[in-house]
Amino acid sequence: MTEDKKPSNPIDVFEFAVAKVPIIEENLLINTRTPWVFYGPSNLAPQELIRLFNSSPTHRAALNSKWFGVRGESLSIKEGDNTRLLMANPMGDNIYDIWQKASLDFLLYGCVSLNVVWRKNRDAGFDLYYMDASKLRAGRTDMHDRINDYYYSADWVNPKKAPFIPRRIPAFDVRTEEPSQCFYYTTHSVGNQYYATPTYWGAATAVSTEVEIYNYWYNSICNNLQPSLFVSINSGIPGPEEREDIYNTLVSKYSSSNNPSKLLLTFANSKEEAPEVTMIQPSGTDKMWIEMGSSVQQAILTAHQISSAELLGISTPGALSQRDHLEAQDHFNNLVIKPLQTELLSVFNKILTLRDGVKTELEVEQFNMVTIPDAAPVETINETRTEDVAVDKTEALDINKSETINN
Repeated sequence: MTEDKKPSNPIDVFEFAVAKVPIIEENLLINTRTPWVFYGPSNLAPQELIRLFNSSPTHRAALNSKWFGVRGESLSIKEGDNTRLLMANPMGDNIYDIWQKASLDFLLYGCVSLNVVWRKNRDAGFDLYYMDASKLRAGRTDMHDRINDYYYSADWVNPKKAPFIPRRIPAFDVRTEEPSQCFYYTTHSVGNQYYATPTYWGAATAVSTEVEIYNYWYNSICNNLQPSLFVSINSGIPGPEEREDIYNTLVSKYSSSNNPSKLLLTFANSKEEAPEVTMIQPSGTDKMWIEMGSSVQQAILTAHQISSAELLGISTPGALSQRDHLEAQDHFNNLVIKPLQTELLSVFNKILTLRDGVKTELEVEQFNMVTIPDAAPVETINETRTEDVAVDKTEALDINKSETINN
């Protein structure tokens, strides 16, 4: 009895890796054995945000422009002593040094973290240090939904290896005796309790797409399979070492850094046995990629609430006029920069009031982001011609004469 063998399928189907967009979510079920809550599926959401920031040109330009606008040029206290801002800690940092770093974290992650170190005499207040928010993870809440501690690690990829083992830092509380505490502020994010969602996160897919578009172009250039030189040697098939020597000789002869030609080399015993090479012409998808790049850039700008790419120094066809540019800049300052700045100022006002025991209200000196002078008003001068004046005088005399005769 013979078994019927099914014909083998000569076609293998390869599945491509599924494109994944980083997710800002709080996984409370995956890591039940750790006291901290995972920040994203792999607990590496901040590191993914950093990667996108460093890889997407439009996204980076938008965040940098917002950062320059929010941080301003300097900080001062309204109707107060500005010397309180000079020394934030014994390391020599002032409040503005901490402010400008914290403002970038606020824009990139949607949160701010400060290290509060109480002085020996608590009545003398505390020292302030900047803390990298990407290296912090929140502990689980208590029965009152309060976060009582945070965990710090310099490398969350290897949290089990020294010296990256996370260490606990208690949450800021003026009632506790802990000398070193973590002041952590997040914007309100619907659905999240521990971590914030950045304001631009609606364009997460667009940011990732822009990165992949440039990766595709780069790899298409570097790994182009279309050769520019075809050589067929039909005098027999040499050994492997001899074939490699022939290939290296031809490459060194016809290729250089200024002429990166690709070589297709074949060996055969005769012309009849030589392989047939068929070149596949490009499909003309370059226009599609260009249009896709424009749509992706517009989606990123929309998520950042930037009405014109000209505000980021990005040249666009049909550039804005002077008046339109000033209006776009005013829109950007009032609807984007000032709300973010006001929220962050409230955080620093609170922490400085607690430190010094004096009500503090900070103000930011803005960068002069627009140097285009306003157009001077055009004065209109009513010029009267001498001929018209003479005519008017003549008419007036005639009228006077007629009145005299009538009298």
